[in-house]
Amino acid sequence: MIAAYENSKWEPLKWENDMHCAVRIPDKNQWRRGQIIRMVTDTLVEVLLYDVGVQLVVNINCLRELQENLKTVGRLSLECSLVDIRPTGGSDKWTATACDYLSLYLTGAVATIILQAGSGENNTTWPLPVKIFCRDEKGERVDVSKYLIKKGLALRERRINKLDNSHSLPEKSPGVPLEQEGSVVTKCVKIDFDPDKKAADKISEHKVSEFKEKIPEPRTTGCYKPPAIPNMQVFEAVVSCIGDDGTIFVVPKLSECELVKMMNEIQCNLKCLGLLEPYFWKKGEACAVRGSDTVWYRGKVMEVVGGMIKVQYLDHGFTEKIPQCHLYPILLYPDIPQFCIPCQLYNTIPVGNVWQPDAIELLQELLSKREVEIHIMKPTDYNKKYEEEEWEIRFEELLLSETETPVLPPYLSSALPPSEELYAVQVKHVVSPSEVYICLDSVENCNQYNQQSDTDDSGVSWESESESLDEALRRCNKNVKMFPPLTDFRTEMPCLAEYDDGLWYRAKIVSIKEFNPLTVLVQFVDYGSTEKLTVNRLCQIPLHLMQYPARAIKVLLAGFKPPLKDSGKTRIPYCPKWSMEALWAMIDCLQGKQLYASSMAQAPEQTVTLYEDEQYPVHMSLVEVGLADVDE
Repeated sequence: MIAAYENSKWEPLKWENDMHCAVRIPDKNQWRRGQIIRMVTDTLVEVLLYDVGVQLVVNINCLRELQENLKTVGRLSLECSLVDIRPTGGSDKWTATACDYLSLYLTGAVATIILQAGSGENNTTWPLPVKIFCRDEKGERVDVSKYLIKKGLALRERRINKLDNSHSLPEKSPGVPLEQEGSVVTKCVKIDFDPDKKAADKISEHKVSEFKEKIPEPRTTGCYKPPAIPNMQVFEAVVSCIGDDGTIFVVPKLSECELVKMMNEIQCNLKCLGLLEPYFWKKGEACAVRGSDTVWYRGKVMEVVGGMIKVQYLDHGFTEKIPQCHLYPILLYPDIPQFCIPCQLYNTIPVGNVWQPDAIELLQELLSKREVEIHIMKPTDYNKKYEEEEWEIRFEELLLSETETPVLPPYLSSALPPSEELYAVQVKHVVSPSEVYICLDSVENCNQYNQQSDTDDSGVSWESESESLDEALRRCNKNVKMFPPLTDFRTEMPCLAEYDDGLWYRAKIVSIKEFNPLTVLVQFVDYGSTEKLTVNRLCQIPLHLMQYPARAIKVLLAGFKPPLKDSGKTRIPYCPKWSMEALWAMIDCLQGKQLYASSMAQAPEQTVTLYEDEQYPVHMSLVEVGLADVDE
């Protein structure tokens, strides 16, 4: 998929429900096959990544037409349903608690799948009726259906009732044939098993032995080699993470390609390790770790706490607490030294001899994911533990005047035309049914409805500024790699931010959301939308881009209010006075339409009334269906 679509360019295409496509996963260098479930808006679609069973909403810029040769391969995941149980509470829908339990218990686990097939002609049902058995924290074999019943999340239901009512079953799976004879098939597989292999009535003893032979024997002894220190006094590296004790983990630049190659080989080779018998982990034991991101790593046990184990990803430095079922006692590439080198700042002692959380946060902000220059200040003694080596990392360059972000004034605000004057607008972002971001449309469209506005030159100046701003942004996108990184993250700080389409736009800092890695909430000032971005997608804004007013204008919509009888509908989490149904209805009223506005008030907040053609207020569509009341 990567080879076919890595360098592909987006082309406009009319997407429709059920169409197959190639999907680029946002923020990851991954391409997946998908199928469109529904069109959320003109630019957003909900897709099913049917090779992994995940549903997500993406921008149409992330979609490509699926090549014919990629359609011939069957789906790599199967949709299953547990038989003999039903949801509690008299409903046919499972509760969020039951779904959370299943996700926690089964995601990434190795399980025994028992396919339940009828004996008639129509014995292939979809989703596949199954029983699932897996190991719990004690290593005992557990029936997941009985587990849900025991927890009070499901009720027992006789399976024969479901199988007799064949008319109520979903349609057959197009690519999962089952044998016509027999009622039960069993196979020990990972949850994501291969749909292209036919299920046999039973697995013979010699096949079971062949399967076990393919499972590598656990290696409970040995350890990974310490990291190989570059044979030079000064070398370049990338800081992978900062430990809670002030340890700085770096990966030499010379080793990055080898690390990526090894990680790719690990993912290809560790498809299924088989069922693991009860195992007692010890501190310091080497292992293979399936991380919370479902990727396999080389690891080491740091601490055993009940059913959870604290592990360290040796090639990256991070530590994490994960369930025991995500560990396997085997060495991966034991002859290859660890890639991540733990370092300490030379001649630097924290206040009180203990690194405080605020000091760790500062180090993370300064160094995480940065390229640094390492100076070895103490000769390496390979007879000592490598953790005790002392290093100096030079990050003074980050504090030089040329890398310091200048404090810029806020963006200029765009002014709305005078009251009682009708002008063309475009809605750029919807916060709630009564709060949106608009920008002034071209003066020509406005003049069609306001002949008296030809003496007002505000529209002309806006049009010329729009053209100049667009041209300036196009030039900046060509040279964006030359701009210095953003190093000041105070609120309202102007900057350039990279959007999902790969282009850079004007933005401002709203707040800092996370510290590891440093993640910032920004608002695109010419559109009004917000997005959470990592710092590598931010840079300092050229001064000449600050002369243009922010295009997006936040306004309140007049003429309507939330209905009195609307308490039973799902509410907008950040604006509970409105329902989600009203929000989607307002988006449908606004999207892709030529709209006109009339200013009602400038203070305390700018308030306007939006109209469609013939001066029909857009909010009347919500009033007519009972999603809003008229506000006199």
